[in-house]
Amino acid sequence: MKIQAELNRQVFDKKKFKETINTSFTQLDTGEEDGFFDINLATLEDFWTLYEKFFYDIPKLGQINSHEYLAKESAAYAGSDTINEEIQVLLDEIAELREENLQLRENEINTSLSDAGVSQQISLRSDA
Repeated sequence: MKIQAELNRQVFDKKKFKETINTSFTQLDTGEEDGFFDINLATLEDFWTLYEKFFYDIPKLGQINSHEYLAKESAAYAGSDTINEEIQVLLDEIAELREENLQLRENEINTSLSDAGVSQQISLRSDA
């Protein structure tokens, strides 16, 4: 058994369709860009997680957005001038102790030479 059906379709003129129907999604647009990352919700833990993730992607040198920039900013905040002064004092003390050690070793060697009957004296310092 054969059934015959009559179908009717309504066809729109393409030009009139575009003039009549708004095909953009302007009604759904909030006007604001919905970003994946909201800076206001970020935590310190988020910073360190991202820092570790992007560590090797961050340029070593640069005026901004680099390890050099982070180091300078952190040093300024942490008071690196004070730290550098303390390091210099310690380096000066090490130099003095090395000089004193050298003098003591020189005296010990010269005493041993003298005790052995050698009249020649040696100097371990390059400036002497």
